[in-house]
Amino acid sequence: SNWAVESIYDVDGKYLGCVGRSKDNETKPKWLHSKGFKKNVLYGLNIAHKYIKESSSVILVEGQGDVWRMHEAGFKNCVGIFGSSLNEDQLLLLEQSGALDVVVLTDSDAGNKAYEQILKKCGRRFNYYRPKISSKDVGDMSIDKIKEELCPQIEGSLINED
Repeated sequence: SNWAVESIYDVDGKYLGCVGRSKDNETKPKWLHSKGFKKNVLYGLNIAHKYIKESSSVILVEGQGDVWRMHEAGFKNCVGIFGSSLNEDQLLLLEQSGALDVVVLTDSDAGNKAYEQILKKCGRRFNYYRPKISSKDVGDMSIDKIKEELCPQIEGSLINED
């Protein structure tokens, strides 16, 4: 098959559905979700929630691959928003997460627009930080590159466990 499929869970570990991404750049649509799945969760929150509470910070990325790569690099307080915009249900989950600081690591293509949308949606609820990265997408970066570029920029505000 030309699809990578990943299960999606809520914060309590309850299965909600799955998401698939085409490995073939010609396939449209590039992403497919289970029938009835709503993007009203934060991808990876079931794993990240304890790290978010411990650090009072969360790293927001767009997609599942970005979450995986950040976890591989030791950033366990990372969640995905299933695209480039945050919805009301996701905002509520962020508020309930215990995060005070939000690091926005959206892609560099549509990412600036996404960053502005997130700031507007969240208002004064959090402190925000947008690190600079050399790649278009954090999911495309090597683990060493993530550690080299991101650790110095966000040191002290996030837990980074190897």
